[in-house]
Amino acid sequence: MSDLVVDGLDAGYGDAQVLHGVRFTVRQGEVCAILGPNGAGKTTLLRALSGMVKARGTITLGGTDLTGRPPDAVARLGVAHVPEGRGTFMPLTVEENLRLGAFVRRDRAAVARDLDRIYTYFPVLKKRLKQAAGSLSGGEQQMLAIGRALMLRPKVLLLDEPSLGLAPLVTRELFRIVQAINAEEQTTVVVVEQNAHLALGIAQQAHVLETGRIVLSGTAAEIQADEQVAQSYLGYRV
Repeated sequence: MSDLVVDGLDAGYGDAQVLHGVRFTVRQGEVCAILGPNGAGKTTLLRALSGMVKARGTITLGGTDLTGRPPDAVARLGVAHVPEGRGTFMPLTVEENLRLGAFVRRDRAAVARDLDRIYTYFPVLKKRLKQAAGSLSGGEQQMLAIGRALMLRPKVLLLDEPSLGLAPLVTRELFRIVQAINAEEQTTVVVVEQNAHLALGIAQQAHVLETGRIVLSGTAAEIQADEQVAQSYLGYRV
């Protein structure tokens, strides 16, 4: 089983420590939502998982220690990170962006098949194949960013604020597709998202971060029913 296990994770930038002893486990094929206010350390957590910031403690995937490895090595071991702001290569075409997602792969025939697989999830990308990524709408760029990550054939997909700047209708469609990807391919998903309703709607488990520490953990249903979480993050009283 390719479980993601995080134990005693500390991380930060220079002398500024952001994460303090973070611990959680995501079972293979689960969706895990990470909630919390701005500045809680959610983005830093995903960056630590993908090797973008230095971390102490342990991060293992299927028993393989990822801690301290550079981002390219973490990617080769099956972790794909879609950062906040999407990170698409604007001058390149849609197809070129997607092929960049398979940079660690040498199985060309399988890469070609995976391009077709991505188009089944995001048919609009096939229509935009030769367009520059910078000419796409915000929603299309987010779809492209997720599609590029999937070209890695990841065991774990890290999504940082996928709904940022998107219209509600586009956001709901995006989350429907992420849920389908998780269900059909058993790709583990860790999603940081301000829209807690949507994140909890597709997740099996959730963790609430405050000042770099996990202050609440449980199933998505338990977190959604918690009065404190409802008032602080969901905007209603239970």
